[in-house]
Amino acid sequence: MTSNHCPQCQSPLVPVTMAAKDQSIPEDIRQGLALPQPPSPQQSGGLGCVTLILSFSIAVAASVIIGGIAELTIGTNFPAQGLKVGDAGIYTGIATFIVAMTALFSVFVWRQARNDTILKRKLVVWHQQKQRYESEYYCPQCQFRGTLPLPPDNQG
Repeated sequence: MTSNHCPQCQSPLVPVTMAAKDQSIPEDIRQGLALPQPPSPQQSGGLGCVTLILSFSIAVAASVIIGGIAELTIGTNFPAQGLKVGDAGIYTGIATFIVAMTALFSVFVWRQARNDTILKRKLVVWHQQKQRYESEYYCPQCQFRGTLPLPPDNQG
């Protein structure tokens, strides 16, 4: 028995990559021999138009509310040098808007980074499956599928 014969029935073995494309093998068996598709990137429902409008609306609402509170509490009773009535509310509102937009967008960046990490893990597993797949053989006679041991001179 040579290394390219089936250990069960001694028929010639075919690489699984070729057997999956062989039209003489029934379709259901060929589908079972096929390599699964690689994982595809997944979008996190990122920055579409609606998400952008909602994020902007939330940030504007937060800045108006906090700016109004700042104007009512410190704007009139805290006359800093050069500060006019209404300035405290405006500056606080602008700062709140910047912080709110940064916080809202960081959520989307974090979600996409999480999806990218999951994709990397899935790709590592898929590449391992692909390496095993490329080293497997198939016997059309008895449907044996497996890897062959390396010849003694290639081991170690």
